[in-house]
Amino acid sequence: MTKVIEVIYEDSVFKPLEKVDLPEKTKLKVRIEAIKPSGILDIVKEFRKKINLEEIKEDPLQVLLEMRDRA
Repeated sequence: MTKVIEVIYEDSVFKPLEKVDLPEKTKLKVRIEAIKPSGILDIVKEFRKKINLEEIKEDPLQVLLEMRDRA
């Protein structure tokens, strides 16, 4: 039997993120494969795809400082 499930490594134990129908103390082989991060990193990647960094003429730090001074 081969099945792929997601787990989280916590307190030195691999914990399945879904119910696993196995008898207690069943020995298994585990292949560790990192899952790409999600959340803010995905948002940044999508943002980068949509903008052309070469078109930005202003210094982002300078703009931020000017906006802060206006407040």
